[in-house]
Amino acid sequence: LLYAPLNHTRQFKSLAPEPKQYEAGVKVDWGRVTTTASVFQIEQPSGYLDSATNTYGVNGQTRNRGVELNAFGELTHTVRLLGGVTFMDGVQTKTANGTNNGKKAIGIPDVQLNVGAEWDTPFLKGMTLTGRMIYTSKQYYSADNTQSIPDWTRFDVGARYTFERANGKPVTVRASVENVFNKNYWTSASSSYGLTRSAPRTYLVSATFDF
Repeated sequence: LLYAPLNHTRQFKSLAPEPKQYEAGVKVDWGRVTTTASVFQIEQPSGYLDSATNTYGVNGQTRNRGVELNAFGELTHTVRLLGGVTFMDGVQTKTANGTNNGKKAIGIPDVQLNVGAEWDTPFLKGMTLTGRMIYTSKQYYSADNTQSIPDWTRFDVGARYTFERANGKPVTVRASVENVFNKNYWTSASSSYGLTRSAPRTYLVSATFDF
């Protein structure tokens, strides 16, 4: 079902075609490290608001093909890594009158990369330091590929400390800082929702109690 806003000057057409997804992959456990690899293809209807008619509807199909690689595990007993990269080729197909056939799909970056690490400190038992980097390449937000948002990179850091209460039950306190360098950027583009802005530097603190 589609949500119709109170502004009734906008009309909507039903998104009839059903998405199709094909995927194959392999997972290998090397002992301390596990790796996965997969290939995929996703076909789904694409729609956008026609400014000339003020109508939102299906205006073709988007086909996303890609390869996803992941690795996670222990480098040592105190250092753990988790990372993955996705390479995508998103194109528009079956567009109205073939106008945008073969052009890049809206909001589909060519590369997405996530790398994270944890380190159990030797100077304080129960303390673990964490870090993460997230990268997303350029994305188009116009069907004719004349407008785009640049690539962006975000860094997060954090720590967690686990100790036992008097009754022997553990408590874990977590603290993290997202977007450490307080960068201002567009995180994603969408044909229906426009652009999404990044969050500013954000501080998070939480505690977990076992009973």
